[in-house]
Amino acid sequence: MTPSVPRGVLAAGVSAWPLLGLGALWLGAVGLELVAGRAVVWLAGQHGPALLAVLLNLLVLWRFAASLRPGAVPLITRYARCDPAGLPPAMESYTRRLTLAWTWLLGLCVLAHAAAPAGLWNTGTVAGWEAAACAALFLGEHLMRSRRFPQLGRATPWRTLRAIRRSAGRPHGP
Repeated sequence: MTPSVPRGVLAAGVSAWPLLGLGALWLGAVGLELVAGRAVVWLAGQHGPALLAVLLNLLVLWRFAASLRPGAVPLITRYARCDPAGLPPAMESYTRRLTLAWTWLLGLCVLAHAAAPAGLWNTGTVAGWEAAACAALFLGEHLMRSRRFPQLGRATPWRTLRAIRRSAGRPHGP
């Protein structure tokens, strides 16, 4: 013979289950948050610069990569459209490839900074490499653009920075 449970107790248990389920879910979430919080504090304390560099590079990488979606205007194309020299049709594919090059470089920087906590190299070394690579791409591109599109005049970093500033607040569409 199986023990019987009074109907009132069973009904109370069934009606309390959603509350117990939510309570268990809440306790689990709080526990997970505490564990994750401790992990973040440990990582930030030990690997804070690398973690911050990964997050910042991911943010900028996302900005470049999202502009390469079909139908979107590549970020550097958008900037070039705000340059007083204009954007000839021949330069559209150039600016798309340049946006892609920046996306790849930033992706490599993310991977390098993410590998720093593993002891492959230190974050300072990666930051130095990143600064040199970004400066080389930025300045080298101006030399290439001046040679490839002489009809646009001499490309200078100052002119590019002004175009970037002008593009702020403009619609992202084509």
